[in-house]
Amino acid sequence: MLQDGKISDVIDPVTALALVQCHLGPLLLIGEGPYVKLLDHGSTQLLASNRVFDTQSLHGIVTGKIGTGHDRRDWVIKVLFWGGRWLRFGQLRNDTNDDDINVRLDLEDEVQASDWVLDAALQPALNQDTSIQSEANAVFVTAQNSVLALLHSRGEPLVLRHIASGPMSMLYSAHIEWTDDGRIIVASGTVFGEVLVWSFPDDGVLSNTALPPSTQVHHRFNAHEGSVFGVRISPSLSGIGLGVRKRLLASCSDDRTIRVWNISDFEAQNMFAKSHPDIDGALPDTKGSSELKSHNQCVAEIMGHQSRIWNVKFLASKDEINIISFGEDGTAQVWQLASAPPSQNLNLPGSRSCQRLVHQYTYTYHSGKNIWASAVNRKRDGTYMICTGGADGRVVSYDIPRSSNSSKRGFLSSQWTMQDVTKQLEENKPKVATDECGTEQTRRTICSQIFASFEGIWTINRNIKSALSSYPSGTFTGEARFESRPQSDGEAGTEYLYSENGTFNTEQGLSFQATRRYVYRFQYTSDTISVWFVKPDDEGVVDYLFHELHLDLAVEQSVARQFQGENTIFANGYHLCVEDHYTPSYKFSIEEGVLRQWVLSYRVNGPQKDYRTEATYSKQNHEDNRAPAREVKEPVPLPESSRKNGDLINRAATKDSFKTYGCLSSDSFLTTTWQGKLMLGALVSLGRKGEKTQLEWRLMGHFDVLKSSSVFARATASDLILVGGNDGTIFRYDSPEKVLHPVRKIDRKIAFLHCQCLQIQTAGTLDHLLLVVGLGISIAHVYTFGLISTGPDPGFQSRPHLLAFPESWIVTSAHFVEPLRIWILGFRHGALAFYDATNFSIHHTSAPVDVIADAHASDAVTTVLPFSEVTTTGQANKFVLTAGRDGHYAVHTIAGIRTTLGSLRLETRTVHRSAPPFGPNIEGATFDQQTCDLILWGFRSKSFVVWNASKNMETMTVECGGVHRNWCYAPRMDGSDGGSFVWTKASVCHVHAQPYSSHRVLQSGGHGREIKAMALSPVIVDDDGSLQQYIATGAEDTAIRIWSYKSEKRSRFGFECLATLTKHTTGIQQLRWSADGGILFSAAGREEFFIWRVQPVPLLRIGVVCEAIAPAVTEDGDLRIMDFALEDVGTDGVSQQQTKWEYHISVVYSDGSFRVYHCLLNYFRNSVELVQCGTYNTVNCLTQVSYLGAYLGLVACTASSDGHLAFWPISKPSIATDKSLRHTHRVPLHQNYIKSMAAISIENHTKFLIVSGGDDGALGITRVTFGPLTREPEYMKMLITKAHAAAINAVAYVGKGRSSESQEEEHVHRHIFLSSGSDQRVKTWVVTVHCSPYSLPDMDVEVLGDRHTSVADVASLAFHVLYGISHDSDRFSITVKHAGCTTELVQYNYAFES
Repeated sequence: MLQDGKISDVIDPVTALALVQCHLGPLLLIGEGPYVKLLDHGSTQLLASNRVFDTQSLHGIVTGKIGTGHDRRDWVIKVLFWGGRWLRFGQLRNDTNDDDINVRLDLEDEVQASDWVLDAALQPALNQDTSIQSEANAVFVTAQNSVLALLHSRGEPLVLRHIASGPMSMLYSAHIEWTDDGRIIVASGTVFGEVLVWSFPDDGVLSNTALPPSTQVHHRFNAHEGSVFGVRISPSLSGIGLGVRKRLLASCSDDRTIRVWNISDFEAQNMFAKSHPDIDGALPDTKGSSELKSHNQCVAEIMGHQSRIWNVKFLASKDEINIISFGEDGTAQVWQLASAPPSQNLNLPGSRSCQRLVHQYTYTYHSGKNIWASAVNRKRDGTYMICTGGADGRVVSYDIPRSSNSSKRGFLSSQWTMQDVTKQLEENKPKVATDECGTEQTRRTICSQIFASFEGIWTINRNIKSALSSYPSGTFTGEARFESRPQSDGEAGTEYLYSENGTFNTEQGLSFQATRRYVYRFQYTSDTISVWFVKPDDEGVVDYLFHELHLDLAVEQSVARQFQGENTIFANGYHLCVEDHYTPSYKFSIEEGVLRQWVLSYRVNGPQKDYRTEATYSKQNHEDNRAPAREVKEPVPLPESSRKNGDLINRAATKDSFKTYGCLSSDSFLTTTWQGKLMLGALVSLGRKGEKTQLEWRLMGHFDVLKSSSVFARATASDLILVGGNDGTIFRYDSPEKVLHPVRKIDRKIAFLHCQCLQIQTAGTLDHLLLVVGLGISIAHVYTFGLISTGPDPGFQSRPHLLAFPESWIVTSAHFVEPLRIWILGFRHGALAFYDATNFSIHHTSAPVDVIADAHASDAVTTVLPFSEVTTTGQANKFVLTAGRDGHYAVHTIAGIRTTLGSLRLETRTVHRSAPPFGPNIEGATFDQQTCDLILWGFRSKSFVVWNASKNMETMTVECGGVHRNWCYAPRMDGSDGGSFVWTKASVCHVHAQPYSSHRVLQSGGHGREIKAMALSPVIVDDDGSLQQYIATGAEDTAIRIWSYKSEKRSRFGFECLATLTKHTTGIQQLRWSADGGILFSAAGREEFFIWRVQPVPLLRIGVVCEAIAPAVTEDGDLRIMDFALEDVGTDGVSQQQTKWEYHISVVYSDGSFRVYHCLLNYFRNSVELVQCGTYNTVNCLTQVSYLGAYLGLVACTASSDGHLAFWPISKPSIATDKSLRHTHRVPLHQNYIKSMAAISIENHTKFLIVSGGDDGALGITRVTFGPLTREPEYMKMLITKAHAAAINAVAYVGKGRSSESQEEEHVHRHIFLSSGSDQRVKTWVVTVHCSPYSLPDMDVEVLGDRHTSVADVASLAFHVLYGISHDSDRFSITVKHAGCTTELVQYNYAFES
């Protein structure tokens, strides 16, 4: 007899949750089917697992702390479980003497109630001595609105007794609890939309001798238009608009509404309560009215979820009242009870409500449908921790802040207008200071003092020394004037028009007059001096920035000290003019507070320039240069009378707005505005523990080249940030100094910019690559450069390399693959282009060596990210991950082969393609530096979403308005799943930053809908020699999931989802693996038949790509594929070295048609071609198909909805001259629909055994024999009626049983099969077949095992052998997996043939 199975793991819908507190933090009880798991909430470690009921699923769990020992670490928690009509007490015990958790769950006897249990409550402790472990009683509400008690005393049997009944009704929901004044109150939701509130005193009602209590009905609300699925009584509370402390009741319904009711008067009514003569009547209220007040007790209502609402709970605090609701749509939503203006008062007859429900948050952390279970825990800081479990088997935990205006610890969500930013910058300006005499004066920084000292007339002596004969050397002597004038830019602060005139004498003796004009500006908000060119045709109009002065303040002590003694201050700047580098240096000499003299030197280098200048500026009248003589004023608007046609100077727009964003890190970002401002936003943590975060702004400067258009690029693997201007200038942002340095310039506006740090250093200091594309050209410029620490000027190679692409192509992404020396460019129309960088020539333009034209359909490629894998042999395999706006990300392998002529031949192959559920726009991707998790981000409808593809979870969701806006995002890259998102919406800058994921996944689930198909792959040997076996499941949610299973003891969960495939558009019908485990075949409705290649990929674990699709059968594609069979007819080599895969595929359809396809897969061409086609009949549907391999060729066996088996000879593709397909024999077996079938060969491919399960609950066993020279079958059949109490949906072959070694039974075969169906039973059968040529054929059937499964409607069944479990060489441990709405693993032991 088969030993009873031990549950190895289960993924069931989570139907019950409860949180309990211990000395190390919260523990979570999870109810799945009849099982309960205990998880440590902090570590997600599985602490215990028990089966609570034999067959009944859990529907609820309540807990109450009973007592502790002498040590707080020794505790006992009483637990009550219920499901259906069953209840069971249990005790959680922790008996350890250290700080570890060593918990066990002790269960007591099951108790069966008279009706369905809807809610239960444990009796509160009678005293405060928690060390006393006395009796534990509970009350519960049934579906007939009755309250029963479960009485339990130590050493005594459980007692179940009826206590009280409310108004007779059929209930869908109820809530029961003890009140502080010694009553038990019940709220009931009925099938017909009513909500009933009634109570009774608890004085002695739980004793065995107590009389029936007096009950009182307080309210009968005609609450909803549909059935009431959830009711919840609030604790005694006060809140906005409630006045005195009150009690509320929340209800939810089939009509998708949430309503809140005032039931505060039930406490006053209790003072007048008497024995209730008629339970269906109503007691008079305190004012003597005989009518229940139901019409005017509704406080607020709102239309909630997209579908039915299952439950509601209160989240109350001193400041506010919130309600959280859980729906069929898989979301949890939070609503705040707030005051409503009179115009929005509840529009009900006689309503006096002044409240409303305001939506606060929506949490979408489950896939598929239904949140069945929830647990709520209020934390010390007033926030609520919520745990939810859904039909997908997933359990998640997240915190809810106290109000919509507050945020979680370390989180930030803020909005900034330009006026808000300007106001903060104004507040951060230098404030009034006090001098040594005690009088107040405006604090002047060194920069403002120097600028104020410029005004006036200066004498110039300039020496020019050129290294090139083409540029003269000599001296200039003359006069310079700094003339103050009205500001020309709203952000400039104050400015001078600088003009110089004088005589230039060359070394050759020539002499001529020279003049020059600039504009000097002081920007008070950033405390900087800048020098600007003026237009040649109008020397009063500002043209563009020359340079900024960056003061070296290393010797600075204080403003006063600098200007009271003698000191020298240095400053420098930089300017790039096409290919010429200008490096100015300033030296300011201050003596007794007077700027007496200053020196300006220039170093100019370029292809045609190489000279140095040094100019000395001095004054004779020192008093005119005394710095305090003049203050630097704030901006003064240009008078209307001074404005001329075209303006004397550039004036800024009166209204500014945010333009472009670029993230420096997850804690800071840069932004430009339409008027050319460059600002830095930095996140600053506040508080000792960083519990709050705020955003601080800093104005970096004002740049005309950043007006209206700018581009940011952050170097990969480096902190380098580049900014591209509207005139083609490229700046480097200096993070320590917080300034911009021009580094390069192209001759047009920049369309695309990419920079990366080289991991393999080149000669010298050239350690970075820059790729830049100008607007409107089809050439990408590639520069190699290095950052020189002694100055802002990076060293560039003399000329760029050029990458060419077609004119209509627009670059959207790029990356350089160092080991292969390949540039990869991604384009807006979805193409990838590969360029060989080994033999880059500066004399010609490089063309791509390879192109993938449809890498991302016709949508932009947004990410190109190479990565590598080092194999056990030391070889590095190269991969590149790409993502695009087609909603997919893909992984490609790259192999480069050098020809004898030195040219590069690339071999690229896509090994993985997947679509995360948030799509359709994937805007970026990276691998986390700590965990190597793949992080994707993009947009779903109006929300920005961050998705951890490795964990298969959403980590951030921000409603931002959609993709069409300026934004930037930076992940934290520390394994926390946090990040910062900045975007513009309606001209407002929004910032959302979170230090960790929005929620935690405590238990990974699976499909959110019914699983319809499952297949286990053969055992695969990985490169490291380990054994691997994949489990593929397909469900009504149209997704295919590929799993691995971990059997480690006390692991968080055994199943691990490796990949999710979402190409199908209808529910999955069938799955099959190839014999080598490298190909997965899937079939679904609408004639969808896909062929997937599955292979290991580093970082992603496995890669899956759809290699081929079977052609459609009908024009509308409205047929359903019911089943298919595979036959490997042409695979060459072993799995690691295969280059070709060839299969025969027989497919049966819902219209009774049968088609045979020939599938050919290789690295160059994939095809699926129709070979033969036939029809069973036009009335019945073919439901199953299997191959029987006869000597003379394949024979397919089909099952149909008329209960018959049919046999179809199949021709090989090479000899199939007749395209028609006909069945030769029909075998009547079942009364009707055959829902499952398994066929095996039992002897030399001439004898076969077919086991089938029908809708009639019968198990059919058919033995088929083929002659050596014919494909004509002979058959023997057996039908086991009532094998199951309902339809048999799944049949699976396990293996051969141990045969006798006696000569008499040499031709006796024992085979083990599994069957399961809608009766939730899994049965194990041994079929014994007598094949002796000396006797008549015979078959025997024996039932070896019969056990219950938690799967409600089994749809598929499979098994695999766990090797190494048993030490007996001829015994193995079997793991059985079957799937309906859920998944379950069970281990059995049985003797098999070795």
